Amino acid sequence: MRFWVGIVIPNKTYKKLFKLEKEISKKYKTYYSLNSKLGLHITITYQGNVDEKDLKEIEAIVKKISRNVRPFKINIMDVDVKKFNKNNVIYARVLKTRYLENLKKMFSCGLKRFGIIRDTRSFTPHITLACKDITKENFRRAFRELRHRKISLEFKATKFYTGKAGPKERMRASKKFRLKV
Repeated sequence: MRFWVGIVIPNKTYKKLFKLEKEISKKYKTYYSLNSKLGLHITITYQGNVDEKDLKEIEAIVKKISRNVRPFKINIMDVDVKKFNKNNVIYARVLKTRYLENLKKMFSCGLKRFGIIRDTRSFTPHITLACKDITKENFRRAFRELRHRKISLEFKATKFYTGKAGPKERMRASKKFRLKV
């Protein structure tokens, strides 16, 4: 089973980003992200091939980390277009802060003993707006038209979410963990 820890975008900000996601989907004929069961989110860590038997213990680690993290601000700055891991992606860029980088490290260290750390790429906090089914032609067009389109949104992250999926399933949120108040 695949396992994920991230931040789901709160409703007010979600509506604004979803409107942009729909605009991009229509203009560039890309629907994969629009139909995500997870919705708009920021991935903190993505793990592959987690044993079902370890899930309770892994969730306990996420819960423990969550209890030691205070709510914090997330700044969404602009739209960017780039290749991530061989996929063409249109995304909203999230300001990369030392705080977010430390969260990534905390989760990676906390889950390391399970030997499941898969996400070893450099950390680029973002919110995917389109990926996987965008044609090369539309990707080039989006690159010219959207690259660095300015947006300015801010929200306070108050929860972490975990998600899981079987080998042929789409990722879906499974549990939420409130941050320290």
